[in-house]
Amino acid sequence: MDKKVIIVGGGPAGLFSAYLLLKAGFAVDLFDHSSGLAKKFLIAGNGGLNLTHSEDVDTFSKRYGKDEVLFLRLLKEFSPQDLRNWLNDIGTETFVGSSGRVFPVEMSAGKVLIQWTELLKSYEGFNLYLKHRLVAINSDKVLTFEKEGTDPFTTQADFVILALGGASWRKTGSDGLWKDLLENQGVLVKDFLPMNCGFEVSWSDYFKEKIDRAPIKHVEIHFQGKSAKGDLMLTPYGIEGGLVYALSSLIRDHFLQEGSAQIEIDLLPALSKETIIERLKKKNKKTSLSNFLRKSLKLDQHTFTLVKEVVRNLDEPKVIAASLKRLQINVSGIRPIDEAISTSGGVCFTQLTDSFEFKEIQGLYAVGEMLDYEAPTGGYLLQGCFSSAFVACQDIEKKQNLS
Repeated sequence: MDKKVIIVGGGPAGLFSAYLLLKAGFAVDLFDHSSGLAKKFLIAGNGGLNLTHSEDVDTFSKRYGKDEVLFLRLLKEFSPQDLRNWLNDIGTETFVGSSGRVFPVEMSAGKVLIQWTELLKSYEGFNLYLKHRLVAINSDKVLTFEKEGTDPFTTQADFVILALGGASWRKTGSDGLWKDLLENQGVLVKDFLPMNCGFEVSWSDYFKEKIDRAPIKHVEIHFQGKSAKGDLMLTPYGIEGGLVYALSSLIRDHFLQEGSAQIEIDLLPALSKETIIERLKKKNKKTSLSNFLRKSLKLDQHTFTLVKEVVRNLDEPKVIAASLKRLQINVSGIRPIDEAISTSGGVCFTQLTDSFEFKEIQGLYAVGEMLDYEAPTGGYLLQGCFSSAFVACQDIEKKQNLS
């Protein structure tokens, strides 16, 4: 156990790194500034713990946009199937849902975390330090920590892994305050921006009172030549949900550059505009438009209220059909970064080797969401954490064996 690694950050990337290194014979000191491990992981898993996706790696890698080539390499080194195999080996059986997403068969996020933690504690060389905030780091990998009620102290190891997370959901400990520490060492860190986020729309008071929050299901969203199908959520401030998140980086960047953005929603993607017009022509004068749309086109009341909010004149079948196929929503703002599921920005890949070691600080690594990559929801963010941690740990083990 004379081979020690310090890991800072107790989220999935840090916990997985700890497991890999303990199994390889290293002693591991794991530090986290929160009172408990993986708080963001726990909250994100409340609605169903989506661990990864079952897509083949070529398709999977395209979800990472500008970093597709990098993640194709990472996914070949530690793939979604490799992750599922590891989870099964440690007792977390998984299954593939109808959407292709991968979930644990029985366990909640809390039970999965307990299982992971107990596994780490079973190793003699594992030490856990909660409520310890990293407040300084230098080029010799000397780390200074603070714990409330005690004096700051320093520690050091030949290898250090930073798994400090992004900058959203501050209450979970993902606050991005580490950015200044690395910039003080000359590391290039890209500013954080919200990703997988909601957008503001200037709804009328009537609409906000009528709707409050309501799902709009099985629709298709279009923006700047890109499209996605799924569900979105209407809120008093605007729109959010998985469908919006799928194009959130494009919408966000356009809004920041132009000061505006217009989203188009196809409310009836299974029907052509011509089919809708023909059905509308059959409406008699005694039937209200809302009832006719509900019966003839299966359009629910929330969706009809949305159409009326955006389109004032719904007299002509062609106008109604055009609105149902291309409802134009004007974005008036981006929701705060603290509400975003994830963030863009972080440590630039130009600062790191292919194994995520800092080029200017040997033995120091960065993994997980603190890296400057974007991914939609659906298991892609977590897979990025696991794959980057795997590659970094492989490099540490290789370097130790060569020393």
